Amino acid sequence: MAAITSIHCYAQIPTTCAAMNVVSPTGNPVFPGLNTLDRYQVEAIALNSPTGLNSIGDNSIVLFVQDNTGGIQVYSGAWYGSGLPNYPASVAQIVAGDLLRVTGLTGHFGGKTNIMERHNPVFTFTIENLGHPGEPVPYDIADLQQAQAFDPSRATGGEFYQGRLVRLRDVHLSSGTWEQGGRVAVADVNGATISVVLRGQTGLGTQPAPAGVIDLVGIFNQEDTSVPYTGGYEIWPRSINDFIETSSTVENWSLY
Repeated sequence: MAAITSIHCYAQIPTTCAAMNVVSPTGNPVFPGLNTLDRYQVEAIALNSPTGLNSIGDNSIVLFVQDNTGGIQVYSGAWYGSGLPNYPASVAQIVAGDLLRVTGLTGHFGGKTNIMERHNPVFTFTIENLGHPGEPVPYDIADLQQAQAFDPSRATGGEFYQGRLVRLRDVHLSSGTWEQGGRVAVADVNGATISVVLRGQTGLGTQPAPAGVIDLVGIFNQEDTSVPYTGGYEIWPRSINDFIETSSTVENWSLY
């Protein structure tokens, strides 16, 4: 009699970005899929190219996608033997505004749920390109303090904006070092600030720093390094084109 081989079958489950991002009152991700080998599938719009937000020379996949419920990061790390070289050539051709169907395992990092490989290149996700409807309209943010407030229901504040494309209205550079791979802060009219990360492959920091009052478009990200995961919100602009001159009449600010 032939030996019976054990076969493990795991589900492939359609879901939404919001469903995967559910958190506890202390901001800890509690999506059930974090504890299984089920693969979850979302259809969402790419907010950046797969390596466009990386450090210089890094071939990891750092991709944010947004559907009509929220946003999520899709990650594959070159540092553990995966990243872009572990994927079909079509993945490298993805641009912001492409509609993607992403299917993979989920994992937790920095206070948020990601679609990821759990640091094992065997667990690759799949990305299908369904067309190019264009980028979503950014969510307007005029009050930086309110935008970073923690709301575990994810109806408002940083948890609502996390992973989404946003536009900060009437802000100015207030501190930090404008250099490639650096970090600055922008402030709003009330003096509230948020960190802005100048990721290396965006080229940001190699041009003159924006002066005066601007609007800033970027991905609202969370990189909280410790419990409780109720902060660590920051903006990741994708290029110098995300820094937009305005005709604001705000006066008497102490500008950067």
